[in-house]
Amino acid sequence: MKKFLLFIGVLVAATLATNEASAQIQVGKGQISVALESNNTYYAKDKTLEDVGLIKPEERVRGDFGSNDYLKVDYRLGRFSAGVQVDGYLPGLYGYDLYTFQQRDSKLSAFITKYVQWEDQNWGVRLGDIYEQFGSGLIFRTYEDRNLGFNNSLAGARAYYNFNNMVNVKVLAGLPRLYDIRVNNPVWGADLSLSISDMAGWYDGMISIEGSYVGRYLNTKSPRDGFESTLLNMVSGRANFEYKGFSFRGEYAAKLNEDIFHASFPNSKGSAVVIDLGYNYKRFSASATFRRQENMNTNIMLTDPAIGGGNTFVYIPILTRQHTYSLANLNPYTSCTSHVGGEIGGQIDVYYSLRNPKVRSKYWNFHANFSMFNTLDHYKYDIFTWEPTMEIKGRNAWIEFNVDVERQWNKQLKTTFLYAFQRWDQALAKSDDPNEHYCTSHIFVGDVTYKINKRHSIRVEAQYLSSEDYQGDWVAGTIEYNFAPKWSFFVSDMWNCEAMGDPNHDADYDNYFDLENWDDVPGENLLLHYYQVGASFTHKSLRAILSYGRNRAGYVCSGGSCRYQPAYTGANLSITLSF
Repeated sequence: MKKFLLFIGVLVAATLATNEASAQIQVGKGQISVALESNNTYYAKDKTLEDVGLIKPEERVRGDFGSNDYLKVDYRLGRFSAGVQVDGYLPGLYGYDLYTFQQRDSKLSAFITKYVQWEDQNWGVRLGDIYEQFGSGLIFRTYEDRNLGFNNSLAGARAYYNFNNMVNVKVLAGLPRLYDIRVNNPVWGADLSLSISDMAGWYDGMISIEGSYVGRYLNTKSPRDGFESTLLNMVSGRANFEYKGFSFRGEYAAKLNEDIFHASFPNSKGSAVVIDLGYNYKRFSASATFRRQENMNTNIMLTDPAIGGGNTFVYIPILTRQHTYSLANLNPYTSCTSHVGGEIGGQIDVYYSLRNPKVRSKYWNFHANFSMFNTLDHYKYDIFTWEPTMEIKGRNAWIEFNVDVERQWNKQLKTTFLYAFQRWDQALAKSDDPNEHYCTSHIFVGDVTYKINKRHSIRVEAQYLSSEDYQGDWVAGTIEYNFAPKWSFFVSDMWNCEAMGDPNHDADYDNYFDLENWDDVPGENLLLHYYQVGASFTHKSLRAILSYGRNRAGYVCSGGSCRYQPAYTGANLSITLSF
């Protein structure tokens, strides 16, 4: 608790400091920019969650306080730039893969990334930590996502050359980051892009073809008998086309030699196909994405493939709508490839805006989305002989249809209504069970914002989820009051009003309660409230959010990737500051 109060003091000091802060600091002819982010949680004791098995205090071995902190400083002078970022985990927040990975070390740890870079008109060189992506990321992507706790930057060198926008070449090599260490498994690659439209002098649209190669060498001993390959080679080919609102992007990627995909699967090659189609005209837009992938997850460290979602240098996002409403995001699709090896599916997204150009304060926005994924035919294997023991036919793993309508009635009133239907196979979400176990949900959301005057507004949100299986019915609500431009206050609750707890049910499909003896738990404890109360403050480049409440166990998703967050009750303080 003392540490949490200390961060409250930091918040007050930072607020006073920003009164004199400018956007950047001038140093000679160059400029320095500074950005600070601090995410802190004090974990309070919650006997209710402990009684129903959602909190296991013995698993939280690093104390009642967690803090993920990031300080980034960049310097720019003309075409030259340099920077450093210090990540501090004091210790890492519970629920991040980093937290589990850190338990081998002390409670406190830090990681430093740095770079120097020169960018001329047509070429550039960067030494240090590299963030880069080839194509859609199927064979290479290094990036940072603090919400998920992912950062797989490559420590090494990168160079690129662009010839009149017709030819673009990139080469890079380095050692990948895994949470708070560097892994001694070098990765290297090259990317080539040819702009056919620029070569032909055609500027009404765009045509390009691209290709990439990525290699990885294992400096560690093989984690599996019979796995002799120390070199992994991957390639991809891409084609892009745009003309008068139409767009097409296609990519094929492949592993050229065998690689370990998952501990329960034998070594094998992999492949993926992605096709994106799009069209937009005035206030109408539509897109469709198709993907088939098999054995394409690529680990940084093979000695422990179960470390978490950050143990990869490829990017294979979930192609479903990323919801912001809590009940629509209660059970997101997180892919079943770790159990079955591959999947096929995609999504369709349609948007239309109906507006009167003479009355800007009134409009309609219509949005619909459909996504579906099926598993591929595959085998179960004996992990000692790697002989197939059972053939399992592919089947539907996920279906979702959702539609939302946004209406701006006048300058004061805006409303949003959303309906979503979701169906998923719990037998696949839990393990590679050949028996189907489908769960369905119907979600209804109403969202109303009323602007009282130029500085004051109120937003009220009501949600209802109807389900006859899994966890039963849920209701949720939020009230938010805004004092522009600095203050915002909110209170919310999410209530499992019809929990499906049943001592006779199959616990393999219940990831909500984990009880050894249901008779020991009072019935009222099964209908849990997940409440939150908090406030946010914004002043110039400072933003702080302070909240307290109970958080449900579930998946946190960002950019199409997800991590599992255990249940907890506590106080959260988030601070971002830049100057």
